[in-house]
Amino acid sequence: MKTERTGGLREAQRALTRERLVDAAVALFARRGFRAVTVEQIAAEAGANRATFYLHFRSKEDVANAIGDRLAPNIQAMFAALDALERPTVDDVRAWLVEHMAEQTDERRNLLAVATEANVADPQLADDYLRFINLFIDAMPNYLGRFGEGERPAARTRMLMQMVQFERLSYVIVVQRASAPLDPLLDALALSWWRLLTE
Repeated sequence: MKTERTGGLREAQRALTRERLVDAAVALFARRGFRAVTVEQIAAEAGANRATFYLHFRSKEDVANAIGDRLAPNIQAMFAALDALERPTVDDVRAWLVEHMAEQTDERRNLLAVATEANVADPQLADDYLRFINLFIDAMPNYLGRFGEGERPAARTRMLMQMVQFERLSYVIVVQRASAPLDPLLDALALSWWRLLTE
């Protein structure tokens, strides 16, 4: 019984250390940018050392993926909500866009900025970016279920293109806070999504 308790405590401590390292990386990447930050700096910011870092992560890129993992459940839920709309109108889709793109928390804005900068800075993360996009597509079984086996790859490709467009526009509007008027962008994006969902 004591061994089980000790093992559970050790696992909890390990998980806490990993989260501290991710928090430190998010803070440092936001302040200095992905490229400028070193493994040693992440470890020091978390109150750990280089060896501890490598117990939890293989590389700085691995930490960037952990940041993406933090974002993924909320984004999956966001696309699942869109997928759950029965016979959506353009107004329904626009309301979904307003809720999930225009109203962002500071934490999510920061995570999105860090994840995007990491992807741009390191080409090795491109496959991981596509892996996350495919997770979001998988959160839309109603959309995918409308297509037969032979049509599904093309349907996934169309959705991938739509999600990349959405992600880039979200970055420009939400993170970079571009001064472009939001309403015309939301109108055009809502129409584009509606056409895809009702094709």
